Formats: sequence, structure tokens, C-alpha cells
Amino acid sequence: MRYFALSACTTLLIAAFGAQAAQKDYYDTTDDGKKIAWMSKGREAVKTKLKDPDSAKFKGVYFFRGEEGVPMTCGAVNSKNSFGGYDGFQRFVSAGRPNLTFLEEQVKGFDGVWQKFCE
Repeated sequence: MRYFALSACTTLLIAAFGAQAAQKDYYDTTDDGKKIAWMSKGREAVKTKLKDPDSAKFKGVYFFRGEEGVPMTCGAVNSKNSFGGYDGFQRFVSAGRPNLTFLEEQVKGFDGVWQKFCE
């Protein structure tokens, strides 16, 4: 029984560590100037889609070239809603311009967009 409990705890710790590692924000850790510039454009484009752009908090932001080699900024954003409260993080995909930026809550079938451009 003790072995089972230890094994279960170990599995939970590994899962938690893995989830935390998946949220690593490459925007702050890369030294590739082109990727940083692209991610900055993506973050600015995301802000244009938010009700309170100044409140935007980003996490897990990274540069990726999807299936078709299209450069994208992918990640998650949280911002204040109309009532002044934070809604929680949602994923986004941005090709660096507002008309090519998509927030999870605004796109039906967002998982397909995410898979195509961010995985």
C-alpha cells in the first residue's frame, strides 16, 4: 500500500512538473532577435482584440512555424473584462496582425487552428 501511495505521489509530481514546463515562456528566454520581434508583434496584435489591452498578462508565448511553414506567435493571455475582473487565461494564435490574430473564446473550433499553427 505504501508503494502504491508513493508511486501515485511521484506520478502526480511528474505530471505537475511537466505541465509547468509546458507553460515555459520562450518570449523571455530566447535570444533570437527575429523571433523576439515576431512574438512582440503577435502580443501587440492580441492586445487589439482585448477589452482592456493594458491589463494583458501573457504566459507560454512562443514562436512556431506550423504545418505550412507560416510564422506564428502562440501562447495564452488573460485580461480584464468589462466588469474589471480577469476572465482566466485563453490560448491565442497570431500571425502578427490584428486581422490574423485569433483568441480561443472568439473562434469556434479553435482547437483545429491551434493544432494547425501551434503544434
